Amino acid sequence: MDKGVFDVDFGEGGWSLTSRGDLLKQGRTHVFHNSEYELKYPQDHSRLLEFKLGADKHLLIPCTEYFVRAYARNMEVCRAVATLKWSDMMSVLFEAPLRDEFRWLVKPTRYMRNYDAVFLAHLLYDDHTAMCVKHINAQFISRDPSEKIFLQATPWFKGKGKIKCFGNWINDGKTFLCLDLVGTNQPDGDEIEWQTKKFDNREGQEGGRLVLPRPVRTAEAEEFLSEHSHAEPDSHSETVIVRAPPFEILGAKRKVQKTKEVIQTDRGRLGPPPEEATSHSSGQGTGARKNIGKLEHAAEGELESRGFLMDIWNAFKSIMADNPDRVTQVNWYTPSKFHDQGPPMVILLQPPIEWPSDDKTGRWWAYLDRTSGKCRGLMVLRIRIDGENYFCFEIQPDKPQKPAYAGVLMKSHVASTEEFDEFVQQLCSKVRFVVGRFKHMESFFPSGSKIFKHHRNDAEVLYRSRLINALKDIGVELK
Repeated sequence: MDKGVFDVDFGEGGWSLTSRGDLLKQGRTHVFHNSEYELKYPQDHSRLLEFKLGADKHLLIPCTEYFVRAYARNMEVCRAVATLKWSDMMSVLFEAPLRDEFRWLVKPTRYMRNYDAVFLAHLLYDDHTAMCVKHINAQFISRDPSEKIFLQATPWFKGKGKIKCFGNWINDGKTFLCLDLVGTNQPDGDEIEWQTKKFDNREGQEGGRLVLPRPVRTAEAEEFLSEHSHAEPDSHSETVIVRAPPFEILGAKRKVQKTKEVIQTDRGRLGPPPEEATSHSSGQGTGARKNIGKLEHAAEGELESRGFLMDIWNAFKSIMADNPDRVTQVNWYTPSKFHDQGPPMVILLQPPIEWPSDDKTGRWWAYLDRTSGKCRGLMVLRIRIDGENYFCFEIQPDKPQKPAYAGVLMKSHVASTEEFDEFVQQLCSKVRFVVGRFKHMESFFPSGSKIFKHHRNDAEVLYRSRLINALKDIGVELK
């Protein structure tokens, strides 16, 4: 497939809705002809967004693709829009679906994730966004479930923008048919305050509410999960996040300030963990003892283009480029496979259920954002030098551009991927109890491993010279 990044106009004059059937009626079948991309029905009525690119060029995006990719990354949002009445939908998205008079304050429910803060803020404060979402919601709610729906989804904000997608050039290179939408820009506007709840029981009395643990984890790359839609998940169940393909924010990111609403409570009692799920379903969760876990489909954001972990990855790629005869591979790892394509991903650390120390301050370290359930990641890289494998381990910092933890470089001491899987699994478990301080688990790594701090002294490729020096300390000299 071809890749394109297009400048578009999200204003009303920059786009229109069409379909293959409409193009036939208008005598414009050349724009999207069946001979170039065959559909089941030559006069298909599925709706398409048509953007003008100038010079008689067009960009076509299926409305369904635009809805599930450009509106929200968490499919819980799209599910609510497409299945619930407006008032019920707003109650699922917001703790208080009311506008603040002085600021763009958003109080999300626990089902929402902070990477949808911009969309949810505009839904609450931007009349245009609310109108677009109401139009989509009405298409589903006002029709009989058995009736066919040709979804009309339009841009939810106005102004100039960018769209990145994969697809095919058709119509003699004048029409780009988007088959995979992978990025758009965010709208300009006021700073958004994303306010979540924090319960403080330090001064409370015993005998407070019963707190049921609701663990959140990310499904492994090749994990088989049974999903259905005929029943809702249990109200007390583990949430498993299934990652859709990454979605990129093009251009400047909207400023979002995260705050906490501190609620004083009595000391509660920790209830039992949820029962192991035998199947999974999307939804809010109702009832119990069905053994149905909750699935959450969400598009992972690409590793920060100017973030610390991405800088480490780029530094190793630069080292490989300058030492082509000796450094033959740089791969990233997620269980149970090494990858060399696409932006690197991290392995999410799971918060421990039991904490062995009386000092509880580190218990929630595995969370980057405890309220939303977003967990911290471990980036695992393999570097093949002179026919030998070396591994690098890096902890995801709280701030993308600030290295808060030391890294580890080590020569491989395992004979198979299975052994490495087990080593990484133990590392992911142990590192939580030392809150990311590799120095406190030095004996866990094989003899000769290097635990090193990071320095941003490079003019061109950040951390490159630091990694060169760390490799030298374990007996590998590169240029």
